[in-house]
Amino acid sequence: MLCLIPLAALLIVGAPEPNPAGDRSAAAIAPFLGDEVGALVHVDLARINVDATVRSVVGKLADEEDVNSAIQGIGGWVDALKRAGVKDVYVLVDPTDLPGLPIVVFPLAEGADGKAIAAVITAGGPGRPARWPAAETIRGAVVGGTPAALARIRSAAPAPRPELAAALSVGAGDVLQVVLMPSNTQRRALEESLTVLPPQFGGAPITSVTRGARWASVALDLGPKPTLRAILQASDNAAAQSLEKVLGGALDLLAQRARNDPALATLANAFSQTKPQVVGDRITLEADPQKTAELIAVPIRQARAAARRSQCVNNLKQIGLAMHNYHAKFNNFPPAFSASKEGKPLLSWRVHLLPLIDQAPLYAKFHLDEPWNSAHNRALIGQMPRVYACPDGSRALAREGKTTYLTPRGPATIFPGAEPVKIQEITDGTSNTIMVVDVSDSLAVTWTKPDDWDVGPELNIKELLGHHPRGTNISFADGSVRFLKETIKPKTLQTLLTRNGGEVISSDDL
Repeated sequence: MLCLIPLAALLIVGAPEPNPAGDRSAAAIAPFLGDEVGALVHVDLARINVDATVRSVVGKLADEEDVNSAIQGIGGWVDALKRAGVKDVYVLVDPTDLPGLPIVVFPLAEGADGKAIAAVITAGGPGRPARWPAAETIRGAVVGGTPAALARIRSAAPAPRPELAAALSVGAGDVLQVVLMPSNTQRRALEESLTVLPPQFGGAPITSVTRGARWASVALDLGPKPTLRAILQASDNAAAQSLEKVLGGALDLLAQRARNDPALATLANAFSQTKPQVVGDRITLEADPQKTAELIAVPIRQARAAARRSQCVNNLKQIGLAMHNYHAKFNNFPPAFSASKEGKPLLSWRVHLLPLIDQAPLYAKFHLDEPWNSAHNRALIGQMPRVYACPDGSRALAREGKTTYLTPRGPATIFPGAEPVKIQEITDGTSNTIMVVDVSDSLAVTWTKPDDWDVGPELNIKELLGHHPRGTNISFADGSVRFLKETIKPKTLQTLLTRNGGEVISSDDL
């Protein structure tokens, strides 16, 4: 848990005097603190603005569609809790409950309806932050969690956490606060798993953090000038000086990563000049939440892009495997489309692969002797399997049942039309012949429609770009998936599209 402190320090400001509101907050939650609660989140539900809070905290970390969905779902959940009389919400993070849901506590204010609160947090629904398995009233509060967690709270004597009031006091009056207070057990576990800090954080012994830091508080003020505020409480001034170097390294690392993004270079330079300040035995910092989120978003965005690209590769591998399983069953790859007796195109190859991608029930719903846009088959367009949707493509198009996974269509390709091709006909070699391409959203087609990428004499590589930086994923006839760089020569691409052209391709050409 303490490894979160470098990130938490991005969100900090000076240390106010102890606040009575902090004492009241500490008293409200103290009866539920076990020995191993390592983090606490407090939300002032009576004053929170869901739209502003979500946009300040995650607005730069998620897609606009995800942000709007979260605002809508969380907003409805918060409104329901407010109607039930909730004023404050506490989330307790105890490793015992992980990787499941943490415990959530709603102190019962005067006039609050405990049964209504329990009903809200145990009910599921679109956009809800979570659905707790059980809820009951314990010691004057509605507590949500697993049955095991509730039993533990009922039977355990509250553990004294004398530093909690001090930690809560520095965020009293703010709508959102996170307090990190690792237990002795958690500190020892971190020491056993990591003896020294990474070089970019100074390379000091891990004990400089585990023994030098007592708690950290991160608070969000959504006043006229939104501010992220936090305090890192050290054991003494010497420990604070040591921790300041660790936190400074974390800030420098984030700023350095941001400089790799041209859109954030100026912001990174400005942010790198913001340094943690040591005041006695505390470290303080103040930051704009949106600017901080932009910097934090850099590594998160990179990780998400890598994950989406990996999922795209997995999708194409599944499609390629299904193609080969189809060939093993019918002694040929599926045709580009099935056709009626009169030669009229009916359904795409993607429909005929359904039984081989664990979608046999969906396949059984199709009328195979009808075209894709018949009254019956058209109703199935919205059930496009996820394997046909590139995770970096437009989700709006995917919801419409449109895909960007297309086969090259042309006389010399593997998918010339209604006539199927055998693997023996790929004389250029299966590792040198393209089977499926991930094209741009502008070329997306309805997945059941007998449409694909028509290969013309003039190839435009830009038609294949847009989902992944500097290139696109391509599935080859041997089932492999490779990344086709945007710098590929049109002639080389043309060569890879034909199955029997007799051309020679080297790995340097890709």
